[in-house]
Amino acid sequence: MTATQVNTLSIAEKEQLYLNLTGKCSIALACFWGLLTVEDANVFNDGIFHWIFEGTLLVCLISLICFAIKSWSYKGQFHTKAFWTMQFSDEYTDYVSSLSIRLAFMVMSIGLMMLVVFGDSQWFYDLAGENALLGLAQIVLSLSFLLHGIVVLVKLQGNDNDE
Repeated sequence: MTATQVNTLSIAEKEQLYLNLTGKCSIALACFWGLLTVEDANVFNDGIFHWIFEGTLLVCLISLICFAIKSWSYKGQFHTKAFWTMQFSDEYTDYVSSLSIRLAFMVMSIGLMMLVVFGDSQWFYDLAGENALLGLAQIVLSLSFLLHGIVVLVKLQGNDNDE
């Protein structure tokens, strides 16, 4: 969509496009961070799987950069509060934004609470390895970003029959 086409849209449509882009950016960030976590575990050391893995990592990074730049172009198109805090003037867009943020926060809270409770246990170190806390915290963070993006994209598909 060109800049002149974006300028002709209403504020609500601009907010939905921006939220859609942040959802895609969130999924790209989750995939990139998750793949980096897997790479740190040295799962794919050599062979064709290593090249496929590295190519996927590069695609995720390029997607993340493109979505971030494109979403940054919406700065100034609507209220600054909506751009920085994800509180939108359109009621449905604000509902989708707050729902996705709440669900991502719950996943992050429950995951990190489990790490705090079980993180000091010897059986946990034996099961997960020496860098277990960092790796699992990265996975929980990736899952929360992934959930945020998926909820945004699914809810903005126009399928709001469950409301």
